[in-house]
Amino acid sequence: MYERFSSIVPKPVLSELKKQINYNNLGWKEKEFAGLIIMAGLALSALASGAAYFLYLEPLIIFPITLAGFFSLVYALLKLNSESKGKFVETILPDALQIIASNMKSGLTTEKAIFVAGRPEFGPLQLELRNASKSISSGERVEAALLGIGEKINSAVLGKTLWLITEGIRSGGQISDLLLQLAQDLRNQQGLQDEIKANTSIYVLLILFASMAGAPLLFGVSSFIVQSLTKQIADAPSIDVTVDVPSNLQLIKGTTTGKRTLPSVEFITLFSIISMALTSILASLTIGVINTGKEINGLKYIVPITAVSVIVFFAVKAFFSGLFQGLI
Repeated sequence: MYERFSSIVPKPVLSELKKQINYNNLGWKEKEFAGLIIMAGLALSALASGAAYFLYLEPLIIFPITLAGFFSLVYALLKLNSESKGKFVETILPDALQIIASNMKSGLTTEKAIFVAGRPEFGPLQLELRNASKSISSGERVEAALLGIGEKINSAVLGKTLWLITEGIRSGGQISDLLLQLAQDLRNQQGLQDEIKANTSIYVLLILFASMAGAPLLFGVSSFIVQSLTKQIADAPSIDVTVDVPSNLQLIKGTTTGKRTLPSVEFITLFSIISMALTSILASLTIGVINTGKEINGLKYIVPITAVSVIVFFAVKAFFSGLFQGLI
């Protein structure tokens, strides 16, 4: 039943979904999982549209927004989990390679050396190493078993490392020495990445300050000023001006008024919150690029940055309202 709903999903989307399913070890087929997401998204969107109708909102607008938001949320969760898993594997990969090399130098066979290297502290890499060892023991080629590890973990560094190992096996090189050299190179690379992250930390702090303090402060002050001016203009007395018009002049029919349409306080507050939310999203994506080189890794900062900015906004607004209470 789920596969029928997945027929509307484009093939590139199904291919990407298949990768994320493998990275997260969900055990679903991509078509079944896509159909399940579609059915859940339609049900949730229908409920949101029904609630919007009773809240006097437009259901035809709420339905597609909810559907798109649900799909984006599911993909973001899968992507973030796979990226986190891959990042952890990259940190412990040099230790795993060194242990495998030491086991091979001590006289263990390739599959036994890989199996023994699968320690609990290696997390998801432990399971993949043991699965690769079992595949080699059952007759699968070592190269194919090692490359299969890269299909379960979302890490470009791991994929390139496994490719170098398989090429070394095909060329008949000394695998233990190759593993030790790769482990040392990976440690040097991680050291360079840590140094780069330390040098760019000042930019991250500036972005955090601008999004969590600077923007809310400016919006809070601006909101208070607009609120004060709106109140003063609304309370200003109207002035009636009487003009004597000669009887021989033809008057144009119509009415004029001096009343101005002023923005409401609710509109100013809503505009400020939406602007701060957009600023928080862009700031989070920028931090993700600076720290890891991928925007997706900055999504986890959106909620805390937005929450802090909104709290600061209302705090600034309340402070100035209490300080200049006589103006409002």
